Amino acid sequence: MNKQSIITALLAFVALTGWAATVETTANLNIYYPEYTRIDLVCGKMPTAAQKDVEFCCEAAFTGELLNAFKHSNIADNHICSGVMMKGYRCRANTGGFVWDGGKWKFMQKADYPTSANGWNMGFCQILLIQDGTIRPIEAKMRRSRSIFRALCEKDGKLCVIEARKVMSCEAFVNCLKTYGVTNALYMDMGKGWNYAWYRDKDGKVTEIFPESKTASSYKYRTNWLTFYR
Repeated sequence: MNKQSIITALLAFVALTGWAATVETTANLNIYYPEYTRIDLVCGKMPTAAQKDVEFCCEAAFTGELLNAFKHSNIADNHICSGVMMKGYRCRANTGGFVWDGGKWKFMQKADYPTSANGWNMGFCQILLIQDGTIRPIEAKMRRSRSIFRALCEKDGKLCVIEARKVMSCEAFVNCLKTYGVTNALYMDMGKGWNYAWYRDKDGKVTEIFPESKTASSYKYRTNWLTFYR
């Protein structure tokens, strides 16, 4: 193999393996930092491992009813998919939202969530846990509930997805996020079936999170996924 062929092969290898989700851990948290160029909210069908440009995906907004056919109106509140605002059902539980486009993003209270896509590529509503470094009020029942929680977060100017490593109260989870240094956090749908997620490591290998959820009866009723693309 000549020198030019070696260089070409090395560049191809870097292109293949240079994108990944970096995983960090603390005593209480798993933190996923996807390397990405684009984020979208995929609806109707979860991205598969065959889509080599996908780095990380997990459930985002709440699903309303257990419907056999997908409808955007079954996703909690209005949401933006590939630059188009779609109408969802009004969800009183949601207190915040997130939007992204071209490397800029915003975590916000629900009252400030846009009424049109207005240049944003993606967005969804959920329960706002932390905003600008301040823990937001959380409804008492949710605060006391115990589960393995997950949130879309911002830390040190980077987006990441963080989940609890064990069952804990939502209040404890939020306090763990704050201790870790998270400045913004928006809850992401969890529970059996909905907690399934996957990411790609530096070798391109897919690692599943809660793979047992694929056998849950509720698995087929999921509706939307936060998706990071290389």
